Amino acid sequence: MTLAASIWNEVLAEVQSYRLDATDPLPVVADACRQIAADITRTREAEALNERGESLSDDDTSWLDNRLEELLGTGPLEGFLRRDDVENIWLFGPNLGVLGLSGGRQERMAEPPFADADEMVRFIAHLAVTHGQTGRRFDASAPLLDLRLRTGERVFAAMEVCGIPYLTVRCHRHRLIRLDDLVGGGSLSADAADLLAAAVRPPAPANVLICGALGSGKTTLLRALLGEIGPHEIVCTLEQTFELFLDEKHPYTFAAETREPNSDGEGEITMEELARRSLRSGADRVIVGELRGPEAATFLSACGTGSDGSMATIHASSPRQALARLVRYCMGSGLAGAQSALIAEAADVVHLVVHMGSDPHTGFRGVRQITEVLGAPEGRFETHDIYARRQRTGPLERVGRPQSPELVERLVEGGIDAATWSGDADL
Repeated sequence: MTLAASIWNEVLAEVQSYRLDATDPLPVVADACRQIAADITRTREAEALNERGESLSDDDTSWLDNRLEELLGTGPLEGFLRRDDVENIWLFGPNLGVLGLSGGRQERMAEPPFADADEMVRFIAHLAVTHGQTGRRFDASAPLLDLRLRTGERVFAAMEVCGIPYLTVRCHRHRLIRLDDLVGGGSLSADAADLLAAAVRPPAPANVLICGALGSGKTTLLRALLGEIGPHEIVCTLEQTFELFLDEKHPYTFAAETREPNSDGEGEITMEELARRSLRSGADRVIVGELRGPEAATFLSACGTGSDGSMATIHASSPRQALARLVRYCMGSGLAGAQSALIAEAADVVHLVVHMGSDPHTGFRGVRQITEVLGAPEGRFETHDIYARRQRTGPLERVGRPQSPELVERLVEGGIDAATWSGDADL
């Protein structure tokens, strides 16, 4: 074993032991760990020089410094989080780790990230206390953890309720993304991108619902659409965990996220409460990262009371299912009325539904349908596809022109030349 490797083994053991028991703020703990490493390195190198005439080279020193900084970031995960191609990290117990890479590829970790389940749980508990935007617990009394790291990654972990500890980390590699980037990657055609851009631009933006399965690219498309909002618009974003990062590029953003209750069961702020209070924010638009329940009623209300250009994502496998689920979520709210009235209201205020899809075989993610909502005669949603992929892996094609006069007017005000649809008589 080389001198650098033997020093690192001792540093790793001492630093990990100190970190897992430390209660000081993260910067204080990091500085203390660096001092521990420096002391061990100086002592062991002096011993090696005295006994064998051996010392550390510049490369050895650099290697030790890099390993330590990785450890002080997010421990054994830091190296993966630094990679631009890693989008997801899954740990199935201490010995099996899988990386989800861009393009849908997967890569198994070459070495077990933890020695045993106990070490894995202790590490996650430390992560929860020191690396989140707010401190959280992870122990037998709080076996489920939903956490956003200070660097933006989203963490979910579980213990006790499962056979072995589980950890997943979702990395947001495309914080600043434009519709042109999606066109370049094949997720969207150029003319479909023009239509969506016109639909969400001022002065008369449409209300848009984005649907799809988990990991289909809903949030990525929403980020790209937010790039088209006007520079002077006031925007309110509501999320379970921050993933849109609009405030990093748009100064007039009120970004809010839910909050879990503390260890005494107090202080919880639900998405429904955030959504309800957001109507008092005076925002031009209300953006909901994901509709999951009664907050849908508030979103629908925002769309119909002056917050044109509001957008949200929802889990659904088709535009029709997305609209039906929106209504079902509204029914769970105390503000909800009769189902028929909710259907009519949704059909009146939601202008476009964009369906995202993914191919597990190729890893492709992209828009499958762009559908306009025409109304709800006899209590049933009437929709019309403007763009669709005729085959699952085929190109996104225009299959119809907008039929709603209101949507056409909004698109024209957003910059679309309606004359380009004059040759679509055969669609």
